[in-house]
Amino acid sequence: MRLIKFLTLSVAMSRNQAKFFIKRGRVSVNGKAKTDPDFELLDSSQVLFDGKPISIIEHQYIVLHKPPSYECASTNKQNKSILELIKNLSEKRSYHFANILAPELTGLVLLSDDIRWVSRTRLRLQKKTWIYQIRLINNANEVILEQLKSALSENEITPTIEIDDEDKRSILLHLSQTQGTEIVTILASLNLKIATLQLKQIGRLNLGELKEGDYLELMENEVKI
Repeated sequence: MRLIKFLTLSVAMSRNQAKFFIKRGRVSVNGKAKTDPDFELLDSSQVLFDGKPISIIEHQYIVLHKPPSYECASTNKQNKSILELIKNLSEKRSYHFANILAPELTGLVLLSDDIRWVSRTRLRLQKKTWIYQIRLINNANEVILEQLKSALSENEITPTIEIDDEDKRSILLHLSQTQGTEIVTILASLNLKIATLQLKQIGRLNLGELKEGDYLELMENEVKI
């Protein structure tokens, strides 16, 4: 592995910052300063930054099924943070959300302590289809679908809308990320008797068998969107 990559994986910094620090002689390998960012490390190499040993950080990549009344935030005075649902978070790290759901929504949330991964993932999510499941108190029918289509079209939203064949009280909406932020307001205007509104899937990534409040820790390459 090249020294510049090792440094960015070990310390929270960009490639440009890593290159700057290496050329300034602030990084040493096996006791000798190295100023070449492309220097190839061995598995046995001992790397120091400003005289302190560093090693590659094992980041956490988490898929969580958010329950209602929880906030996608580190701290909040009104609602509990979904971070409280995760048992083995490091107190020394900051966690970031690749997508955010309003407190009244449930469903799929992606988060990590790897800020660069989160930033890249946010951009990828913008290009994916988001599938929301509206669960009604009563069975859905064509009248309800027409009302929903009309309300969405007034807001210049033209999603795919379908009634779940296995659950007649459920309606599936296929939307873009930006359209999804308006769904709560639109549904409220229709006075529909809604039990839950859940983000079920983003691209290829879905909740699977995850129950509300449960989560999975994955490797970076296992998060398939």
